[in-house]
Amino acid sequence: MRGRALAGALATVALAVSACSGSSEGTPEAGPTTSEAPLIPEPTAVPTVLPSDVLAGEMQDLAKLAERLAQQLPQQKRPAPIDVAAGSEQWRPGVAYRGYFADPDIVRADGRWYAYATNTSHLRLPTLVSRDLRTWTPLTDGAGRKVDPLQPAGWVRSRGGGQSLWAPGVGKVGKGWTAAYAAQAGTSGGERHNCIGLARGPSPAGPFRPVGEPLCYGQAQLGVIDPDVFVDSTGRPWLLWKFSGVVNRRPAGLFVRRLNADGTGFAEGSETRELLTLDEPWEGDTIENPSMVQFRGVTYLFYSGNSWERADYATGYAICAGPEGPCVRQNHGAPLLTTATTGNPGPGGATGFVDGKSLRLVYHAWDRVGGLRRMHVAGLWQRDDGTLEVVDPG
Repeated sequence: MRGRALAGALATVALAVSACSGSSEGTPEAGPTTSEAPLIPEPTAVPTVLPSDVLAGEMQDLAKLAERLAQQLPQQKRPAPIDVAAGSEQWRPGVAYRGYFADPDIVRADGRWYAYATNTSHLRLPTLVSRDLRTWTPLTDGAGRKVDPLQPAGWVRSRGGGQSLWAPGVGKVGKGWTAAYAAQAGTSGGERHNCIGLARGPSPAGPFRPVGEPLCYGQAQLGVIDPDVFVDSTGRPWLLWKFSGVVNRRPAGLFVRRLNADGTGFAEGSETRELLTLDEPWEGDTIENPSMVQFRGVTYLFYSGNSWERADYATGYAICAGPEGPCVRQNHGAPLLTTATTGNPGPGGATGFVDGKSLRLVYHAWDRVGGLRRMHVAGLWQRDDGTLEVVDPG
């Protein structure tokens, strides 16, 4: 899957114009974005070295390291271990949950944590709530009843009114909250073809209503998936996602583009940047599930590699010069979380987040391969050079 340059036709592929138009197989057609920039640009070489003014990362010289240490960095606190509490495998209002919860994303608001996952329990956007990161219960309405906070867009063509939505990302953008999700928009070559949808809500509990048009890339059979909503330290919102690649032409990769201030679409004049391309042997045939977070002056990009169905699935990370990159793998290219280092099979789908003065990762892992993918919370420590070590795998 090592890529070669694509034809110039790539430059015309971008945000889908119509949710209803499509090819004979039902894949949405694509048209220009508001800024006329392509959703997936033509391939360019991805840097392997960070700029000299980035004072973090492996291979920085002693002068740069001293400069970083001399900065007035916020204090960090060693994260206490967190074991997610036992609970029911059934989604029941008012009852602690410990069942299937894959590709978790997490936000904090009003003293509570909200976690979101790939569809489960017949919910488009399964949402758990916690006050301590340990005990998680399903989101309920004012009457204590089961609730699904997401209304999918009309272009979604999956079963059950949109129940097979994947790997959502949620973030506070402007005066509201933006939820991004991947869903089937049609088929391509007999395979499910995915696009990304955006929705807006007044709170992290929703309700989220569809906005804008689907983000589609028809030349990739599997399309685009795994969106992540990231708001940087200056308040600018970004959308990250996985491009599934084109067989024998271009490998899978992770991309980013700035959102507008309302979180309803891409910012006028914005352009897509490629952050990472499939490269390391442990990554197998794909990289996916990007998550970006900033902590003590360093921008981190977490991602998953290999097949989610196996214990080989793992989590790696890169340090970036900023939201648009460049991003360079750390840990000498090796993964940060593996089955061997965590004791949890296939740790992936991770989201980095700041908990007070600590950096953590929420991720899923199998209870046994082929069984349930359950949520875990790991604690990380930022070394003096900005690289990371796992304090507790969760």
